[in-house]
Amino acid sequence: MSGTPAPPVSPLQTPLFRSLWLANVASGIGSAMHDTAAVWTMTLLTSSATLVTLMQSVSSLPLFLLALPAGALADIVDRRRLILIAQLLSALVTLLLAWIAWRGGLNPAVLLGITFVLGMGTAFTLPAWQAMIPGIVPRESLPGALALGGAGINIARSVGPITGGFLVATLGPAVVFGLNALSFAGLIVVLARAGRIGAPRAGQSEQMLGAMVAALRYTRHSPAIHAVLIRNASLVYFGIAPVALLPLLVRARGLAAGDFGILMGAYGAGGIIAAFLILPRLRQRLSLDRLLLSAGLILAAMIGVLSRLGTVPAMAVVLFVAGAAWLVSMSSFSAAAQGMFPDWVRARSSAVLVLVVQAAFASGALTWGALTGRVGPELALQIAGGGLLATLVLVRALPLNPHTRLNLDPSAHWAPHQLAFEPAPSDGPVLVTVDYHVEPASAEAFRRAMGPLRTIRLRDGAFRWSLFQDLADPSHFRESFLVGTWSEHVRQHARATVEDGAVEAEVISFHVGTTPPKVSHFLMKPAGQPDS
Repeated sequence: MSGTPAPPVSPLQTPLFRSLWLANVASGIGSAMHDTAAVWTMTLLTSSATLVTLMQSVSSLPLFLLALPAGALADIVDRRRLILIAQLLSALVTLLLAWIAWRGGLNPAVLLGITFVLGMGTAFTLPAWQAMIPGIVPRESLPGALALGGAGINIARSVGPITGGFLVATLGPAVVFGLNALSFAGLIVVLARAGRIGAPRAGQSEQMLGAMVAALRYTRHSPAIHAVLIRNASLVYFGIAPVALLPLLVRARGLAAGDFGILMGAYGAGGIIAAFLILPRLRQRLSLDRLLLSAGLILAAMIGVLSRLGTVPAMAVVLFVAGAAWLVSMSSFSAAAQGMFPDWVRARSSAVLVLVVQAAFASGALTWGALTGRVGPELALQIAGGGLLATLVLVRALPLNPHTRLNLDPSAHWAPHQLAFEPAPSDGPVLVTVDYHVEPASAEAFRRAMGPLRTIRLRDGAFRWSLFQDLADPSHFRESFLVGTWSEHVRQHARATVEDGAVEAEVISFHVGTTPPKVSHFLMKPAGQPDS
């Protein structure tokens, strides 16, 4: 009997996710208080617009530099332990900053330096965190879990800046930094008691450098990921302008630290409302591309309008709407990306996404800060809004809708090896050949079908791929690809997904032989090595 499918189980019904989410929200509030106090303190320490916006860039730079090695590490070690160590070190560094502020030793160099170190903690936490969540909640609850992650960030952006702005104005930055150090405690306790989550399977074990190369190779040969990276980065580059320039805009309007906190709170509150009330309904009514287009149009309009306003209530309303549009966009990109990453490369691919997005954050903040120094914050915001509007043409050029229902579960459809001897893991390169027999009338269609298969081979481990046609027998085609080592080829077997199986099935449908296509494996023998 058919009926309306049951709605996905809320991720908050998973006890571990609920505990982690609540602890992460508390930590996020502390971090948002810290960021507000740090940025406002920098405006008091210097009149340089570049140094003020450099706070955003310095915070993002470690993610750009370290996201890929951090993601590779998260795919080969216990993700929970990696996050736990990063959080412990971040808490200690924050305590050090509080002590320096208490002693009156703050200056721009100290503030920028410790901001960079805290960014390093984030760099080692974020890829592992994003990769760990799919292993905690059911698959159908993953979009909701990612949206809740975005909502948690915006709860922090709502509560943290208001509280941080009030405390830094009344008690000074040392108190705010100390409270942020304390806010790490809940997450550290939950992670310490969580047991084994996010530990790699034995079959996933790789060397650090090889894991990084595999991530870059996978990204290079994945058109779907290209679309997410380009579109997400373009939105962040222009869309970061309101947050990066808000402290300068507040100072230019003659407003106080408390007003800055209220405005940042309004921006975060818009994201909360979007996550809990707006985004779930929009996902049911709009396709991914239409949802992203609508949110981008609204965000671009709000950036332009913000440049024309001077009162706190009016600015708060505009920032509330901008925050909602930002959350819808970023959560949608994140959910789309996670749906394109198979588990074996999830943390590394997440790291590549983080790397690209943070590069857009850092370069965008620097661009709008430098431009503000020349033309003022109002014109800089108008240019950013116009630039974001122009990038929305990418919705048509790089659509995401075709990639939203990929089945990347392991398929194990490759036949086991039939070998006379087992090579050592480091032996290689390995040449794999597959022989097909195809009717001449279908040869062109067969070649076209081989295009996606070539992408899969290169994406999952091969460094060279070729297709040859037999000059003596035009119906005979030989596919060949080279893999660096035997262990990498074994991992290539484990990486095959259901989607890959469908592509291979289409290729094999052209084969007209009486037996399946013949697969052969050849191992390169170093020159001078004696026969065994």
